Amino acid sequence: MNRLALVLLAMLGAAAHAQAGDGLSGTYRPAGDGNDAFPADAELVVRAEGRGWLAMFRGEGLALLPLDRLEQAGLFPDVDPQARLQCAYSRAFLLCRVSPGTEFPQQNFRSTTGYFTALSDERIFEMRRID
Repeated sequence: MNRLALVLLAMLGAAAHAQAGDGLSGTYRPAGDGNDAFPADAELVVRAEGRGWLAMFRGEGLALLPLDRLEQAGLFPDVDPQARLQCAYSRAFLLCRVSPGTEFPQQNFRSTTGYFTALSDERIFEMRRID
């Protein structure tokens, strides 16, 4: 009986750790200048689902899957590991979280909010998490 209780406790702890490490679930709106690709009332809603996330934009859903550290380093080679970059991808875009103020020299981009999307045509858009 004690062994079962320990296993259950470990499973609950792992689930809580996974939720705490999520970092991408939330509701986002475009932030700053240069976001003309998005309608003014646009919201991106992202929720953890399965081994990734479900992104909803204007009623359309896309699965987002996590990128591992090597994949992220390939896309953003000049970003310091201390920036805590976390990205997920779909067939249409990337959604990333990073320490606010992080520079992306190759993309000529600086994240002020700590959240951004990158479209398949390599355009990066600053996002603001609203929840």
